[in-house]
Amino acid sequence: MTCRYRDPAQRFLSNQTRTSCGSRLGKASQRFFLGACLGLAFCFAPAAEAAPPTLTHLFPAGGQRGSKVVVTSAGTYNWPGVKIWAPGVEAVPTAESGKIEITIPADLMADRVWIRYYDAEGASAVAPFLIGSHPELTETEPNNRLGDATKVEQLPMTVNAALKDGADVDSYAVQLTAGQTLVAAVDANTRLGSPMDSILQVASPDGIVLAENHDDLKLDPRLTFTARKDGTYIVRMFAFPSQPDSSIRFTGGAHLIYRLTLTTGPLVTHAVPLSVPLSDPGQPSIAGWNLPAQSLLNVVPFGGARLGDYQEYELSDDLRRSPDARIGFASLPDFSLATRVRLTPYPAVTDQPSLEDREPFPVTVPVSLTGCLKRPKVPNRYRLPLQKGQQILISVEARSLDLTLDPVLTLTDPTGAVVADVDDSGPTKDSIIGHTAAHDGDYIVTVGDRFRKGGDRAWYLLTIRNEQADFEVSLASDSIVLEPEKPTEVTVKIIRRASAAEAVGPVTIQAAGLPTSVTGSAVISEPSGPSAGEVKLTLTSNGEAFSGPIRIMGATTMPREIERSARVPGRLGVQLDSVWLTATKKPE
Repeated sequence: MTCRYRDPAQRFLSNQTRTSCGSRLGKASQRFFLGACLGLAFCFAPAAEAAPPTLTHLFPAGGQRGSKVVVTSAGTYNWPGVKIWAPGVEAVPTAESGKIEITIPADLMADRVWIRYYDAEGASAVAPFLIGSHPELTETEPNNRLGDATKVEQLPMTVNAALKDGADVDSYAVQLTAGQTLVAAVDANTRLGSPMDSILQVASPDGIVLAENHDDLKLDPRLTFTARKDGTYIVRMFAFPSQPDSSIRFTGGAHLIYRLTLTTGPLVTHAVPLSVPLSDPGQPSIAGWNLPAQSLLNVVPFGGARLGDYQEYELSDDLRRSPDARIGFASLPDFSLATRVRLTPYPAVTDQPSLEDREPFPVTVPVSLTGCLKRPKVPNRYRLPLQKGQQILISVEARSLDLTLDPVLTLTDPTGAVVADVDDSGPTKDSIIGHTAAHDGDYIVTVGDRFRKGGDRAWYLLTIRNEQADFEVSLASDSIVLEPEKPTEVTVKIIRRASAAEAVGPVTIQAAGLPTSVTGSAVISEPSGPSAGEVKLTLTSNGEAFSGPIRIMGATTMPREIERSARVPGRLGVQLDSVWLTATKKPE
């Protein structure tokens, strides 16, 4: 008969006793041999293959400038063997597993930083950590019932919380005086990636709903409420899953984290204009609620000096934003007001039409124009002179800038014919038109709203520029792992943009910031053929351990000198250009 054994201990026992599968030993002998076999099995069994750490989220998910906060991380990691990468802030592991102390500089010119764990085996994905202006509070449970609402003793305040239970409802009690306007704003799905579609309410202590908002900042709610009398008011928060299913139910879980800002003071939604020139940002004004009169913001590159090498970039997508544009951070000196603004290479203007009918507003190429649909059902029109054969790109952005408008873009030629009418371009609700002029003369660009809405919050950014030869570089992952002396191919994607007059020549692709223990020769992406859209960059490690960020760069001299860094897959509306490189150590 054939004997089969499930593990090395059984096989060792059989060999030592030299019995068949059906043979029997005394109980003492069985215990002796089995103990010996198990010990040897554990000694000789192959070690489990180590895996890199993971990091899914942090709680609390943010902190106030100029403060220290202890956060708990969710994921898998070897504590304290894991290391922390946190540009812009100081992050130190504590003695308690999974808890890190984050020190936030008072002069950090950013509203979000990214944190990752890494060790000798690799790195986690980055997790967002938001930076705020107000004092912070952590919710106390239970606070499902109105009578158990977490008391918010002072305003302004940012509350850190999670909808922890299966159908959790969180309640917060605030004191308002007659005439005060409360602003409540949630950061969850849009800026933290929490899988929730939340609803925000203001209710009286006996449960009468006085104000409600569902989707204002995409899936995140924001609302204002003006108290008619002094008293206690309840701000209530609950959510549905961000990905709808067949059930209609509230959702919950420890990963459904959010930050709720409550204030009777100013809350900024955006700057006006939405873009400012790179060369001379000036001082934009602000839009939002409870705003002080004539407030002007100072604009600096996002992150200032602290995040100079670790920028967020706007998405490379169908909207074809200029690759030379950058994100700016606009704030007042005391950081009580802050928002983002685009730093654009084009002239920036603001068009705020009167409520009367008017002639089309004149614009020239290139331009970055901030506009507002002041009245419902009334679109804005722009007169654009073009020459026959001129290639232009016209884009209008609102939703991608966290604004409420759902824009529709129309282009009419000098004969009166509509040559393009675009609602949604790609996965966004914003619009772009690429067109080659068939006539000399004035074209009319019309910006409207899909639902014909308008008002003081119906802002948008209209960009018109000439088509120009350029290219983009991207990677499918934000991390690379090299084994000792084993060449590893990294696939680099190249998107080439050509105009009628010029095309992109050969593009040199190479890694920047490599340690001396890793080598990688540059490769050429030719204008045509298999390498035009994709190349393989080979990296080789000599076996010395390394963990750290690098960049993959592309450069050409045709039709002009252009250098682009490779973007990694986008998250939460932005992309990064640093790639985490792990070179594992050669075994002794």
